[in-house]
Amino acid sequence: VRKKPFIIYKSSAGSGKTYTLSKNYIRLALKNPGYFKRILAVTFTNKAAEQMKSRILEMVHAISMGEEKELIIEFSKFYKVSLEEVMSRAKKLESNILHNYSYFSITTIDTFFYSIIQAFIRDLKFRGVYKIEIDQKLVINEVVENFLSSIKKGSDLSRWLIEFSREKLREEKDFMIVQELKNMTKNLFEENYKKVSRDLVNRDYKDHVKKLRSHIYKTRKKFQKDVSNRSELLYNDIISSGFVIEDFKFKKTGIAGFIYNSSRGIIKEPGVRVLQCIDSLDAWRKKTFDRKDELDILIKTKLLGSLEEILSLYQSDYKYYSTACELSSYVYSFGILGELSKKIIEYRDVNEVILISDLSELLNEIIKDENIPFVFEKVGNTFNNFLIDEFQDTSNFQWENFKPLIRESLSSGDENLIVGDIKQSIYRWRGSDSSIMEHNVELEMNRDELSVNHLKNNWRSGEVIVNFNNTLFSTISDSFSDEKIGEYVGQVFNRNLFQEIIPEKKNIGYVEIQFSKQERFLSQSAIDFTVGNIKKIQDAGYSAGDIGIIVRDKNEARVIAEELIRKSLEENEYNFNHVSADALDIKSAPVVRFFISVFNYFLNKKDRLALSEIVHFYVSRVLKKCEIDHFAFSNENKLTLLPKEFKENRNIISRLPIYELSETIIRIFKLNTLINQIPYLQSFQDLIFDFKRNNNGDIITFLRWWRDNNSKKLQLTEQKNAIRLITIHKSKGLEFNHVIIPFCDWNLDDNSKGFKEKILWLNLKKFHPDFDFPYPIKYKSKHPKSIFSDVYDLEKKKAYVDNINLLYVAFTRPKIGFFVHAKKSGDNIKNVSDLLYTNLSKKINDKGDYDIYMDGSL
Repeated sequence: VRKKPFIIYKSSAGSGKTYTLSKNYIRLALKNPGYFKRILAVTFTNKAAEQMKSRILEMVHAISMGEEKELIIEFSKFYKVSLEEVMSRAKKLESNILHNYSYFSITTIDTFFYSIIQAFIRDLKFRGVYKIEIDQKLVINEVVENFLSSIKKGSDLSRWLIEFSREKLREEKDFMIVQELKNMTKNLFEENYKKVSRDLVNRDYKDHVKKLRSHIYKTRKKFQKDVSNRSELLYNDIISSGFVIEDFKFKKTGIAGFIYNSSRGIIKEPGVRVLQCIDSLDAWRKKTFDRKDELDILIKTKLLGSLEEILSLYQSDYKYYSTACELSSYVYSFGILGELSKKIIEYRDVNEVILISDLSELLNEIIKDENIPFVFEKVGNTFNNFLIDEFQDTSNFQWENFKPLIRESLSSGDENLIVGDIKQSIYRWRGSDSSIMEHNVELEMNRDELSVNHLKNNWRSGEVIVNFNNTLFSTISDSFSDEKIGEYVGQVFNRNLFQEIIPEKKNIGYVEIQFSKQERFLSQSAIDFTVGNIKKIQDAGYSAGDIGIIVRDKNEARVIAEELIRKSLEENEYNFNHVSADALDIKSAPVVRFFISVFNYFLNKKDRLALSEIVHFYVSRVLKKCEIDHFAFSNENKLTLLPKEFKENRNIISRLPIYELSETIIRIFKLNTLINQIPYLQSFQDLIFDFKRNNNGDIITFLRWWRDNNSKKLQLTEQKNAIRLITIHKSKGLEFNHVIIPFCDWNLDDNSKGFKEKILWLNLKKFHPDFDFPYPIKYKSKHPKSIFSDVYDLEKKKAYVDNINLLYVAFTRPKIGFFVHAKKSGDNIKNVSDLLYTNLSKKINDKGDYDIYMDGSL
């Protein structure tokens, strides 16, 4: 039977995906001494690529030394050669790779695409393109600056910006127009926008905004008028018959209140109390009512028929009214985004560049227009075999670029391989689409060439942890009262989930999940839980280097890092040393934010916000007192809460050179007493010192410099025996003997914990045939009934899967011990804590301040 050349490995966490890809790379490379130059293996991060290179070289060396006996036997059967020949080929392969390392093509997907674009850059010069701009932040800053400088007083764009700002202020958000425009511009670099951008190029946004506003207004006004006119007649019938709202069931919150509000033009979708009135007289009237018979006659002869007319209007037109209301919030955003997109095109043309975000799209054009051998000729290397790791993270553009390369390879009879796990798809926010692996590959490629395999064994975790995850995630879809969400989640987690336990992992593992009941003190509870389990793990004989602390975001990482710094300075019995790239943003440290507030206050003594932040930090952090009501104090009164020397000498202090100024602030506010802030404080002073050597030492110049140089990380000495503090996204692919998750409580329905809002690009043709173009709408957890409800519903289901995937990735990192801190569940499943509690409720023990689930032993 002919071996099928396109191999797909669908796997679960810890099942040996990287090992499988490495093994297949070596098998192909053993074909002849130089064949490794014809193999391309890609993954998604530089670190993963380097790890794969090391893994392959280690395995090749082991084979050459006769240590990997099973692989040697497997390869000897594949090539029909002796065991000695396999070892000899491995020795030659190792030497060839090391002497021709630049041809050892294991790289990131972006680097590979970049190399093709670079090969075609000479041809692109004929299109006026001379270089690739990789600094997206630089582009965004310049685009926004050009946009703002082009606005003329009284212009349409000026009016849009004013209305846009008013809309933002109505949302009661902290609003800074420049930063908001930069955030908006970022959306124009994403693949979701790239998919629709061709439909938006060269459009007259002024005309679109004008027509949209007009149609939205007419749609809303017509529905309001139709409903209010009919409701007014209905309400008049009630009043003229001698009845009032209080005579009806539920009074203002029932049918009578609905009719009254509708008659005044207050539009609200009818609820159950109103809808029940169509079929039941009891839904209209109170149980005990003296004029029951009179009311029944009025209902039957006049009210019921009129209500049916109103509800018929809602049935036919409410979704268009609701859509108009929703669209009205984004009309000005649409116009502004359109103008920003023009500024990006202008930037490209003026600077004669292509942007790094354009590469996939541009590459698609190149590959589509050229034959594949010619593409490889330009690149300087011909690849016969493509091996793609973490395929669930592939975007549509990336797949469209790889597809012709793989088809060309298959047409020559060469072997290709993809490996992935859709349960670990956690990068949808940057364009990845797990449905490519789950469905599209098999639909779009020749099925006769496909071989789909499943990696069943878990080589990482102990039996207790594997059984826990098998049970939890295989039943997780049954947790939801919304059957559609449950079914969608089940499509990911009910297939090929169960993992087999290898003999070496039998009777190994410990799981502890604590559900805190202290809602007000959840953060402190999480900190205490983390510290307590670090001690417990070390008491059991393990080192700090065996521990990984996994968090959802950098803010959580910083909270834990500050506590570990404090503990490492206070306690010698346990090792709290840690390393983290996520917790150590200097600009985010409270003491650094305090300094920036002081500098801003010195520039403008009337800055209430800056002074409030100074007072808040000093009172809560240094004096360790309860927070104060800032609005109850004038600026002068707030100063009385600060050190006397600062209040009396602030004008003199503000004129000091900036390094001396910083030292004076540290002394006056006793900042050296804040043990967990000292590393950040020292690093910030180092930055000020570096700044002073090359610049004028004044506050204004420093703050300008700081805006462009505030991304520095706190440099801790790299230590082998240190706790690893890391976000879920960066933990993917890693493993730890023991894992602690302090804040297992992120929302299921959105990314509200500091993540940017999700923009959906929806075609408005359904709203009106004249508006056949994409339009930006922000996804909301709760959305009104509209013509786009199906899009919202799908996005909601995807958000649930995204956040359960995060849970799966975090829960599959531990090898031996697993410690989770969550909060006790409410009745509804809104976050991952609720999900856990619902699934484990029958196995939980009450411990007073918390409930606990435990299984296994350390």
